[in-house]
Amino acid sequence: MLCLLERLPAFADLKSEISNLKSTAEGISRQLRGRADSLQNSPVKGQRFLNDKTRRSEMAARERKEFLEKLRQIREQR
Repeated sequence: MLCLLERLPAFADLKSEISNLKSTAEGISRQLRGRADSLQNSPVKGQRFLNDKTRRSEMAARERKEFLEKLRQIREQR
């Protein structure tokens, strides 16, 4: 839509604003694509695929990771 507006003579006086909006929209588009890719490649498939067993498993794995990180920090302090 912004490309179309940029070409219309009625919006000639707004070319710089339209150009800025296009740049902003492209940046947002890249961010959204990056986020979508990271979610798509995630081991967690999403809330609708999780059941109680997988939720507990995910939580336990997260807690183990946090616990091991705390142990490493304590060991490094000595």
